[in-house]
Amino acid sequence: MLPLYEFLWSIFNNRMTLVVGAWAGLPLTVLLLIMFVRKKNRDERGWKIIGKASVISFLYFIVVANLLAKTVGTMVPDTLEVGYFFCGNVIQWLYDTMILIEIIAILIFRKIE
Repeated sequence: MLPLYEFLWSIFNNRMTLVVGAWAGLPLTVLLLIMFVRKKNRDERGWKIIGKASVISFLYFIVVANLLAKTVGTMVPDTLEVGYFFCGNVIQWLYDTMILIEIIAILIFRKIE
């Protein structure tokens, strides 16, 4: 394997990476839910900002999910088996970064509009 792929393989096959990703996702999810239910976001302007941020995070998800699908086949040689930790880490960190992008987009749109 290439050095970068070996590095990523070792990170995504680590139990601690999965635990850190799960604990990082919890406050991000709570923060996003709080942003959704705030009184300030229940008007037309707030829903418009959340809608735009959701579109951006969805587009990010589509692009990164397709990139991951293309690179996982290259990263995993035929002799290795993709296990629970690898799949769990990839999905968990994709979720975490998607939520983070939506939060950042909401904050940026709130400043712009």
